[in-house]
Amino acid sequence: MRFGSVLAFVLLVPASFGLIGCGGSHHGGWGARGASQEAVRHITVVGHGEAMGKPDIARTSLGVEASAPTVEEAMNQTSARMKAILDALKKLGVEDKDVQTANFSIQVERPFIDGPMPVPMPEPLPAPAPVKGGKAAAASAPASAPVALPPPPAVKYRVSNTVEVTIRDVSKASRVVQAAVDAGANNVWNVSFGIDETKALEATAREKAVADAKARAEVLAKLSGVELGPVISVSEVVGRGPIGPMPMMATAEAKWGGGGPPLAMGEVTYSTSIEVIFGIKKAPEPPPPAE
Repeated sequence: MRFGSVLAFVLLVPASFGLIGCGGSHHGGWGARGASQEAVRHITVVGHGEAMGKPDIARTSLGVEASAPTVEEAMNQTSARMKAILDALKKLGVEDKDVQTANFSIQVERPFIDGPMPVPMPEPLPAPAPVKGGKAAAASAPASAPVALPPPPAVKYRVSNTVEVTIRDVSKASRVVQAAVDAGANNVWNVSFGIDETKALEATAREKAVADAKARAEVLAKLSGVELGPVISVSEVVGRGPIGPMPMMATAEAKWGGGGPPLAMGEVTYSTSIEVIFGIKKAPEPPPPAE
């Protein structure tokens, strides 16, 4: 058994030297890879671009709320008001496809009671009837009647119904809001302006972002004393997208003169960022010395 082990060891030694030899060629591969990595030197920059356009669409949320002692009564009130609102929108040219229910809810309203519930004092027990001999009756006299607690506070039911409206004629935005309020809307949320089709705006913003990235890279290359090379990769960073005016909120108690609330459309800005990786050109080798 010992002779066999020694023989096996002797047979394995040449194989180990063969692997080491392969390892030597492997080191040559690493050297080539290191040279290729050294050749791909680069500059990474992020360019920003913005494009502005005039709004051609408006969006808002119109809602009604009603509170009543019963759910049926509250629903009847909100349903009547919402029907009047939809009829008013249709008269102004808002199509059915541009009106969508966003919220419908029924909630119980319980009145808030400050402090502990009032508890009535129990009525005093009647005096025991006298008996012969002047002594009071035994303790087995009839107990007093149970004390009646006050009725619980009345609850109400609040029903809310809200629709999201898209106004494709922005010149009618103020009139649409006023018509909804006149029809019974007591909540107006998020009046905002935007652009329906943003492809042209996005393309302009991307062009500006790429130009900005190239300008940044050229400045960095000049400051670093290198020459800018070709583009290695380009990727778009998700931006904020279209940015419009701030939303507003109004209630039915608000009254505006001149046919509707003053709404300023302003401009819509689309913003994007582009990350560009530029290669760095390898400096030319100096000419060999003259003989």
